[in-house]
Amino acid sequence: MVLKTNKLFYDSGKMVGFISANILALFMVYISAFITGDVNDLVGHPIWLQIGAITMSYLLFGSRVFLGVFVGIILSGYFIWYWSGSYLNYLQALAGSLSPLIAIQSMKIFKLSKFFEGEKLIFEHVIFLAIMSGVINTLLKLFINTTVRNKVLYPELPPKQIDVLEFIQSYMYGDIVGGISFIFIMALFVTPIISFITPKILKRG
Repeated sequence: MVLKTNKLFYDSGKMVGFISANILALFMVYISAFITGDVNDLVGHPIWLQIGAITMSYLLFGSRVFLGVFVGIILSGYFIWYWSGSYLNYLQALAGSLSPLIAIQSMKIFKLSKFFEGEKLIFEHVIFLAIMSGVINTLLKLFINTTVRNKVLYPELPPKQIDVLEFIQSYMYGDIVGGISFIFIMALFVTPIISFITPKILKRG
């Protein structure tokens, strides 16, 4: 009986931790978009804070916050960027949610996936992660906005003309700068507060 009760409390604690982590991730992703404001869909923002918020969410809470990240991007789309709700929007949100995860998994192959030393960030690994996330996010969104849009979603429409070089330069620069900026700000000011208040929900990458 005691064992069953303990298991029930343990499972309840895990569920509360899961929900709390996803809510915090959603909040970080949405607030980062709110700070940035409206954007041009085909030109990257000079400092794209949201990819930093997504990356930091995975570093703090693990892949279990994918849902919170994805919902945070969707809410940003509807209430900040005024999306029309097309499949193209959802695919871009999916790409944004997956890019840092793919980067983190890729870094594990090179044994560079240790991002924390105690309470401190390992800056070299984090910078490399921000660069990889920016590259992957840029390439995924370029693929979605060209090949997927023109050949899969809207083959009946004239192909969307995109300046590929400008797209890559603006997206990659904004992603890398925004990613590094947000992660460092979080590491210096916000993460210690979260760690002090609710240390059990952290699952550092």
